[in-house]
Amino acid sequence: MRALLLAIWLGSLGITPAFAQNAAQPSPAPTPQAARAASPARPTPADIRLAETIVFYYVRKDPTTLFPVFAALREPGGLTRTRLSRASLAGFLSMVFLQNRSRLEGWIGPGANYPPDMKSVLIFALWQSGNTDLIYPLFHELPNFATDKPGNLYTLTPRSDVEMDLKWGAFFATGNPGFVAAMVDALDAGRPLTGSRELDAAIRNTSLAGLTLNMRQHEVLERYIRQRSLEASGAYKQVLNALLASREAAYKPGPDHDGDFAGTIATLLLPEKDDADGMAMAGPNGPHTARRGDTIGVTVLFSGMQLADDLSADVSYDIKVTAPDGKVDPNSSQSGVAALKDKIPGRFNVLDSRSTLSIHFEPEDKPGPYRIDVLLKDNIGGKKVALSRSIELLDK
Repeated sequence: MRALLLAIWLGSLGITPAFAQNAAQPSPAPTPQAARAASPARPTPADIRLAETIVFYYVRKDPTTLFPVFAALREPGGLTRTRLSRASLAGFLSMVFLQNRSRLEGWIGPGANYPPDMKSVLIFALWQSGNTDLIYPLFHELPNFATDKPGNLYTLTPRSDVEMDLKWGAFFATGNPGFVAAMVDALDAGRPLTGSRELDAAIRNTSLAGLTLNMRQHEVLERYIRQRSLEASGAYKQVLNALLASREAAYKPGPDHDGDFAGTIATLLLPEKDDADGMAMAGPNGPHTARRGDTIGVTVLFSGMQLADDLSADVSYDIKVTAPDGKVDPNSSQSGVAALKDKIPGRFNVLDSRSTLSIHFEPEDKPGPYRIDVLLKDNIGGKKVALSRSIELLDK
């Protein structure tokens, strides 16, 4: 048996981010929205990566990651499959444009290259971010509202789905939960909103739905709601506590866990030659048996790790493989292997380690169970999970 530790990214197994509700055109002069298909196309992995670039942008705030976003904006329907509303996109771009004035002309390029709906989003974002002077040079037109002074998205009290999505988009760009504070305020039934019973109920219900979905993906949002809960009292405190409890109920750690921190060993049969598609198939239901000449990839899946104040995670593991005769293969024995040492938006997405152990069975290897033992460690939370899995080498 040959064992080799490889530094390979197996591909994100993270849950698709929870997006704000789809809404109408964000521009003050909206273009009628086309009717939706009854069964929208399922997002592809590329669509999901594109959405994650936007929804989790604030984690690193790396402007170089946005070029694919502008490329998608140029394609008719390019962002529709991400399930992001145009209003949330407009809010997102408004804040990004505000922070990156010098990059805008290079990012946007010729305005004629965009379909009408995406052009209106870009024009709105330029106006909202205080870059109205770039609208005509890029798009050779000016909207009717160009001379109006844009409002402040941070202090905006939303009264519609569109305005809520604008604020969610601003949150995705900045990571500042203050942008959605008004939605948290709206959960206080004792706080007056519009004076209309029907409209107030709609605002409170939509606020609760958006916070529930997004809190599961954004640690910074859950921390904010916990702090607000500590400061609240009475019925409002009960509502916030119930919101937090809904996240706890939605996440149940696996059978091998230490508190919220959980993990499992994933295996796959590696192809004879490098094959990215094959690597992406690693999972807990991988092969339990092998034959001589096979190469088995072993990685670790985990979730529920603690995050530092800056959203950094630090997960590592020790691994070894024991042969049927009880001897540990020295090449398989590794300590302190880095699984994740990076900033991430949330604790509860299932992630895979950034390395894999490659086990190749030689013709002279004895048949029987080869036991893989892993000690998975959350180095920030101080949690440890012992994992074990066997692969049976068949005699024939």
